[in-house]
Amino acid sequence: MSREDREWRIEDRRAARRRLRIAILYFLSSLLFSFCVLCGEFRAADSASWGSDHVGKSLPQFAGGDECLFCHRTDVGPLWAANRHNRTLRRADPDAPALAALQKDEAAQVQFLLGSGRRQRFLKSATAYGKLEMFSVAFDPAAGKLADTEVPKWDASRFADACAGCHCTAVDAKTRAFTAHSLDCFACHGDVPEKHAKDTTLVHLAKKRQDPARVVTSICAQCHLRGGKSRSTGLPYPNQFVPGDNLFRDFEANLRAERIKALNPADRHVADNVRDVVLLGKEDVSCLSCHEIHKQSSKKHHRMAVGETCWNCHTEGASKKEVKEYDVHSETCGY
Repeated sequence: MSREDREWRIEDRRAARRRLRIAILYFLSSLLFSFCVLCGEFRAADSASWGSDHVGKSLPQFAGGDECLFCHRTDVGPLWAANRHNRTLRRADPDAPALAALQKDEAAQVQFLLGSGRRQRFLKSATAYGKLEMFSVAFDPAAGKLADTEVPKWDASRFADACAGCHCTAVDAKTRAFTAHSLDCFACHGDVPEKHAKDTTLVHLAKKRQDPARVVTSICAQCHLRGGKSRSTGLPYPNQFVPGDNLFRDFEANLRAERIKALNPADRHVADNVRDVVLLGKEDVSCLSCHEIHKQSSKKHHRMAVGETCWNCHTEGASKKEVKEYDVHSETCGY
């Protein structure tokens, strides 16, 4: 055998070993990925392979809710006043039991109420534009009395740092200032172009658009996936999220299987669906499969096929009318 042939054979063996090492590494990587997904070890932030985001960018100019209701006054208008998205932060009713529980001078300062059945908070306008101050004292509707009464004071930063992102529209992550109190159309439908009147497929979450589950999940999870946080700001709400963005390019949440099991059923079914869509790539069920944005209706929920998600709130084998009793406590929301 010539020297040249020997060199060729040596090089062939080296190439074969390189290919074998690459194949082994690829196999081990695939095995590790599958194991981590099955165990829920990956976090949502690891699934940022699609879409874009507005992290650190200016939010777009958008039409306000009043402008939207000019055209949607007959379909959305009659329902919107009582809609939970619209009432997540609302003008304080002078006859509200929560205000009656306060002293007169304290009640006179309150302009907004936040929360409903579990805990209600009192707020007033701050001196800075687009900000609110929160009263340290809260109201417990179930007990019909005040809570956290030890050191009553108005806090200028708590609402901005913990609540604004899910209770106001278009919150600037740097200044914490918001554009509108409560959730406006922009929060779910995004920056809607003027041409949408002739082509509703231009509007996120429109029936004719049929957004993929990952887009729907990003829009809903920006507020409903409690316990998550922005990696860039550390705040418990997204950094400059605009509907249509991939929320999980910056927003992270612990979606480990054992952590999800420890959640109350209300939060667990949200985390379960986010994990299915974001980590496992399932596109068959999204939030809109069961829920409606504008209507307080449960028809879609009742029509859904029975699956694993149902057993978070219902008992397998029992009537769907039976719902498990559970308490909801949120470190993020403070109750």
